[in-house]
Amino acid sequence: MTKSLLIRAAGLLGLATLAACGHSNNGPVTVGVGIGVALTSPSQTTLVYQGGTLEIDATVVGDAANAGVTWTLTGAGTLASTTTATAIYQAPATIVGAVFGTLTATSVTDPTQYSSVTITANGTPTILPPVLFPANQNIPYTTYVSAAGGTPPYVWTWAPATGSTLPPGLALTGSTTAAEAITGIPGTLGTYSFTMSLTDALGLTATKAVTLTVAPQTACLLTGPYAYLQSGFWNGQIVTRAGSFTVTSVGSVTGIHDYKDGTNTRPAIDVTSGSCLTLTQNRGQLYLNSVESGNELFDFGTGSSLLDGHMQQDDGTGIVEAGQFMHQDVTAFNVAALAGDWVFGALGDDGSKRRLTVAGRLTLGANGVISAGVGDTNAATPVVAGAVTGTLAAPDTNGRGTVTLTVGGLALPLAYYVVDKNTLLIATSDTQATTPRVAGRMTRQAGAGTLDATTFAGPAILSLWGSSMVGSAPAATMTVGRLAGAVATAGTAAGTVGVNLDVTDRGAASVSHAFASQPYTVAANGRGTLVLTAGTAVRSFVLYADGAGGGYAIEPASAVGNFGILEPQAAGPFSDFSTAYYVGGTVFPGATSPITLAPQLLFQSGSISGNLTGNYALDPTTGRMVAAVYSTILGGSDLVIYIVNPKKLVIMGDSLNISNSQIAWFDAY
Repeated sequence: MTKSLLIRAAGLLGLATLAACGHSNNGPVTVGVGIGVALTSPSQTTLVYQGGTLEIDATVVGDAANAGVTWTLTGAGTLASTTTATAIYQAPATIVGAVFGTLTATSVTDPTQYSSVTITANGTPTILPPVLFPANQNIPYTTYVSAAGGTPPYVWTWAPATGSTLPPGLALTGSTTAAEAITGIPGTLGTYSFTMSLTDALGLTATKAVTLTVAPQTACLLTGPYAYLQSGFWNGQIVTRAGSFTVTSVGSVTGIHDYKDGTNTRPAIDVTSGSCLTLTQNRGQLYLNSVESGNELFDFGTGSSLLDGHMQQDDGTGIVEAGQFMHQDVTAFNVAALAGDWVFGALGDDGSKRRLTVAGRLTLGANGVISAGVGDTNAATPVVAGAVTGTLAAPDTNGRGTVTLTVGGLALPLAYYVVDKNTLLIATSDTQATTPRVAGRMTRQAGAGTLDATTFAGPAILSLWGSSMVGSAPAATMTVGRLAGAVATAGTAAGTVGVNLDVTDRGAASVSHAFASQPYTVAANGRGTLVLTAGTAVRSFVLYADGAGGGYAIEPASAVGNFGILEPQAAGPFSDFSTAYYVGGTVFPGATSPITLAPQLLFQSGSISGNLTGNYALDPTTGRMVAAVYSTILGGSDLVIYIVNPKKLVIMGDSLNISNSQIAWFDAY
């Protein structure tokens, strides 16, 4: 897989024991990730075959009484036997492909110390459904086909389908592992169909039909209209930007954007020319040229639908910004399609280097008039449940329109960009450098007027961004977490909920901090509150629920201006990833470095591969993962990951390797 991890840059787990699944000449291999418990594999692996057994040993740090551990297993397989120091894992007798079990050892003396390891049990091999992005004629190309199960070494071959073949210029590499590359320089346009075959060491076979398209050399991975949202920094000050661009079939680009930093304002800037360059399987570059902004360069990575992805500015201008892009639905480019109830959230700067966050809800009429609005800010003079008013102008052919939201006494002139009838991207659009600048989103609200505390009855994943100035440089405070176990009765405004937070604060980490039965409210219009208490410390949040278990949050009294997005989590238990490549990058960066784009990550069998290599362990009940990787990403080499659903991950670096952490969102191909 391509090693094109892009980090604009210069552990939590310090705490963690790295899972290294390679061979060691100095004793059993160390496996697992966690706190205070070391796990080892005497057989030098975490792989076992169907019907087989695998021993895992545990040692507790500082266990003076030698009380050892207790063992739990979730997922496939059983425990054949356990002691306070050893567990014997028993794989299922019959397996197609691979199955996974998560084994956790918890200290008897101190249950806050634990470590987990993901065990892979292999059976009859199967070739996983491949994700093959279009190739470009005369441009180097590499893609992968992977297998699960079987016994290595493997032999890969291909066979032509009727009337078709492997594209001229491409060939297999002869891999003996569970991943085979198709690589080379394609020379002939067309769509090619062929069959991939795998034979393992026991003579067991698997096949998969494959289709690969070779597009013209100038063709871009992206085609059509896209909206995007970026935030970041220039000269240590917050940058906000939103825009749209359209890519033609031959890779030319036009568009429009709104940009603002502490010195420069560029509202409604036309991108008069531009281009798109494909670099590798799902990664490319966008050049956006305008008279006011010059020729700007953005790196991007996209999913297999080619409809969305992540992008970051990377052109040596000193502007570091990152965010997402999404294909636009042009049928929503009218006010009538946008009418209804919305929640919104945005973050930025108040114009005087003070962090500004805002969240609220509103009703948009078919005439563009905003009513029934309410919002909160953390401004120097905070707005608490203030009235939100304004008028929204119709979008143009780029999906761009303008709206002035007045939240209490705070006026926010904004440009919005339509993604579809349920999502708008917003950024400041005024021409004065010393006024507030914010960037964020508006999303459709369901059930307005009838909402209650049962809105958060299901689990939700929280991404929470904070930032503050340390000297002349911004420093990040990042939080990821989970709300679950809500107790509320239909028709009531109040309830309680359990909250688990992982926090990295300018180099200091607080791992898996649990708050039990915390009080929260949700009013009929979706505005709510959440109070977290730990000892004498109290944290108070304002929530705006979207009616579907998600929404926006701000922490008005936070010294770092915390702003958050809640997303409903899919129902557990969570099993290991069967075959999931992810593309992602930094969203709402809290510091100038590091800002990251990773076009390819594969999570499988407890290992991470692609742009990063490392290991992870998964809690199948909560969807929380801890991982250790062999590169610094998002501020550390140890990561906390929450599964939102099988198609989305929220990832945070530990910030212990460098001074700042970041949060990234990763989306499945």
